[in-house]
Parts: sequence; structure tokens; C-alpha cells
Amino acid sequence: MEELTSRINEALAREEERAERIASTARLTVLGMLSLIAILNAGTISVAANIMNFGALAVGYGYGLAVLVRIRRRKYRPVMKYLTSCLDVSLVILVLFLYSHIEIASVALKHYVFLIIFPLIGLTAFRYDVRLALVTGSTAAVLYLALIFYLTFTGAVTLTSGGYHRELFTAEVTVLGQVTKVLILVAYVALIAYLAARSRRLFERLVSQEVHVQIQKDLIVRELEIAGHVQSQLLPRAFPDLGALHLFGKVEQGRFVGGDYCDFLKLSDHRVLVVVADVSGKGVPAALIMSEVRASTHVLASLGLGLVEFVKRLNALLLKSTDRKTFVTLFVGEIDMSARTLRYLNAGHPRPLLYRDHRLSSLTRGTIPLGVTAHVPQLILRSQPFPPGAMLVCSTDGISERRNQEGEEYGEERLKAFVESHVDLDTEPFAHRLLEEVIAFGQGRDLDDDITVAVAKWLPE
Repeated sequence: MEELTSRINEALAREEERAERIASTARLTVLGMLSLIAILNAGTISVAANIMNFGALAVGYGYGLAVLVRIRRRKYRPVMKYLTSCLDVSLVILVLFLYSHIEIASVALKHYVFLIIFPLIGLTAFRYDVRLALVTGSTAAVLYLALIFYLTFTGAVTLTSGGYHRELFTAEVTVLGQVTKVLILVAYVALIAYLAARSRRLFERLVSQEVHVQIQKDLIVRELEIAGHVQSQLLPRAFPDLGALHLFGKVEQGRFVGGDYCDFLKLSDHRVLVVVADVSGKGVPAALIMSEVRASTHVLASLGLGLVEFVKRLNALLLKSTDRKTFVTLFVGEIDMSARTLRYLNAGHPRPLLYRDHRLSSLTRGTIPLGVTAHVPQLILRSQPFPPGAMLVCSTDGISERRNQEGEEYGEERLKAFVESHVDLDTEPFAHRLLEEVIAFGQGRDLDDDITVAVAKWLPE
């Protein structure tokens, strides 16, 4: 609750400063309009009246600019709104007072300048402050009543008991006319105060809703960060030791959690299982399925199954736990150092690259992704020689589909060129360098998808 109140007050303070900027600009705009009127009427009124008009305008411009400059320099103080608002209406009453000394005194109580008070009081509604509206309106009413009392007390004006006709069409000032003017002013002030109160309630409600949404968003982000941390624990941080066969894999998550997975499972002292998978979709649903793929992979690998049976059982498990809209692309390969071979199956996954005998080639894609149908068609086990010096590079589509600002994809050709130019690197620096290049290719754009690379390299004898 305290945090909510604090945020509401901060938002009100920012809005109040913004409103004061608007009021300062509006003040200068009104002064500009009055200046134009004063210039147009300069030839029809006395010198004294011109001096008074332009003097009042000069005062208005002076403090108006001073307030605007102070606000722009971020030195706004809440008390300024009371000073500026009360000074605005006081300046209008001062002009009326001066008119009573250079013209017919009754003109001061009938002059159109009095109407300027209304928009000046109206500006207080932008501050969402009822007290400001009441203080400004009360100041205007009290000063105007004081002007009436002063002119009546000094004998400059005699209040008569006539009706509106005498007030409007003669030089006389009537009690009914002035009381009506004051009542209209009081009613207007009450209206502005009501609007200010209602606006404040609406503003506080909007801020409360915004703060609530932001708090919920922060909680979700925090939970996703925790989920991302938990998921990162599921990815391999240590890799099997098979002597000259160096292994390394890395997943860069696009946003908190994702559906990419890579792993290396040691089957014997000379055999290792390479697994790279990509769950369709993004976010938490993909991450949950990814965790299931990981668990199932570890269980199935421990059973000593052949790769064909491994893929069939994994497909069956996915069909039971996912809907038909969800699928998993998978590459699973077995490197046998004693036989110097790579046996593999590819279920709809981007084609891994194999560097061997100073030549780079793409492995066959193979069957459809898993989790689509009970029967996996064309599930054919393939084999490639994997002698010392060979290097296997597996990735997910987040690498090839990474786009730059112009919408151009990183693509398979750039990936091939990178492999050929960095094939001398060991697996870990190779993977880090590739991920850095792919991320940099996006020219500052956030990752739209997870990017994953898994590398197996048999160091030359």
C-alpha cells in the first residue's frame, strides 16, 4: 500500500510539473493575445491607459517567462502553482483598479478584462488540486469584492438598486448586476473545483491500475527470470571426457526461457551421444516441453537403445504429453571413436555441418519432426566417416534465421563460411565466437529466438 501511495504521489508530482508547463505556455499565449488587442486599441484610448495596459502586460511577461525558465531548469516547487495562479488573478484585479483612476470609475466594474479571470481559474483544473482551485477562485472573488468596496467607500462609484438593463446599458453600477457577477464567479470556481477533484480521482485510479499492472509485470518478469535460471541448470555445464574428442554446447535463450536443448551423453569410453532439439513455439510452454525432452533423452539413453528405437520412443512420449500443434525438431548422433563413424538421425532439424578431410558438407535432414504423428516416416539411420580431425557443428534455426535491421537472415551460407574460416579453433572458443557473431549480426536487436550450437571435434593425431 505504501508503495502504491508513493507511486501515485510521484505520478501526480510529474503531472503537476507538466501541467505547470502547460499553464505557463497558456499564460504567455493569453498575454500575446492581449498584447495584440492592446496594440489594435492603442490609438483609441488615452496615453495613461496605454501605459497601464502595456505596463501590466510587461509585468505579466516578466514573471511568466521567469516561471517558465525556472520550470525548464527543473527547479519547480509545488508552491509555485499557488503563487502563479494567485498572481494571475491579482494582476487582472490590479488592471481594473488602475482603470478606475484613469477612466470613469464604473468602467472598472464592467470592463471585459474581468473575463480573463475565468480561463485563469480554469487552468487550475489541470493540476488535479481542489485546494488550488478554491484558493485561486477565493482570491479573485475577495479582491473583486474589495475593489467594489473601495470604489463605493471612496465615492467613486454609487451602487444603485436598478435591474440588469441599467447595469448593462448605462454608466451606473447596480447591486443586482455586481452580485450576479460575483455569484457567477463563485459558481464557476465551484465547478472548476469539482472538475479538479474528479480529475484527481480518475488520475489516481489510472495510476493505481498502471502501478498494479506494472507490479504484476515485474512479478512475472521475476518469475520468468527464476524459470530461466532453473532451465539453465538443465543444460549441460560439464561435458564428457573422451580424450581427443572435445565437446562443447551452448544455448543463448531469446527471452528468459525457451525450447532449445543440446546435450552430450557418454555411452562408453569411446562412444558419445550428441543431441540437439528445438521445441516449436516460445516461452514457458516450449520450456516445459524442453525439460520433458531432456528427461526422456537421459532415460532412453540409459537403456542402451539403438538410435531408431530411441527416436520412436521419444516420439511416442511426446505424442502422449503434447497437443498436435506442438512438435520437436531433433538431431541425434552417435560418435564412435573406435569405429571412426558418426551414425545419426535427423527429425526435421536444421542440417548439421560436418568438416572432414578438408571439406565441409551438410548432413541429410531425414524425417519429419517428432510429436506430429504416431508413425515416423523415412526413419533411416545414416552413417558418415568421422576420423581424427573431423568436426561436427549442430545448431538450431535461431542461428540461421537471425535477422539484421534490414530483415536479412544470417543464413546457412554465412554459417558455412564461419565454420570453414574457424575450423582450427577448439570447440569452446569456436562456439563462443559463432554465437557472438550471430548476436552482433542482429545489429542490436533482441534475440527473437533461442540460438544454440553444439560442437564435437576430434583433435588430429
